Amino acid sequence: MVDNTIIRCYNIYPTTKNCIYTIEHWCNTLSNGKHVTVLYTQNWRNGTFTVEMNDEDKEKIEVQESVIIMNEIGASIEELDNGWDYETTIKNIDNYNDTEKTEIHRLMYCDDDEYNCETDYPFDSNIMDTNGWDMQDTIYEMYDGCELEQTSE
Repeated sequence: MVDNTIIRCYNIYPTTKNCIYTIEHWCNTLSNGKHVTVLYTQNWRNGTFTVEMNDEDKEKIEVQESVIIMNEIGASIEELDNGWDYETTIKNIDNYNDTEKTEIHRLMYCDDDEYNCETDYPFDSNIMDTNGWDMQDTIYEMYDGCELEQTSE
């Protein structure tokens, strides 16, 4: 019988490796006043989250085979291991003209006026901070199911 009155604490682990993603939302304002958001996605080999839930919520998570958004279930991150840069994208890129796109890239990748649009630059959070970007949110996603381990009654 499902008991929805008792809340238990669980560790959540992915069932397979390389199925955890973090998506950081970096926001800034261009010189013309237009707002821009950059999504920086990392893939992680492994990780652990904790969450408190009742039996009904536990059953829903156990059968979830697509993506589980950890933020939506109130999970806290405990550990992420072996992450790598996966993707950096400008949200709604079609809303920006070429001049705005050049300014966005300069703000993303350069801490000086030297910007070459032909060069691939790595993502660097220090440059983002220096250039006025504000990381407003991080979404934690787990794909392909999970395992739950009860840690307290």
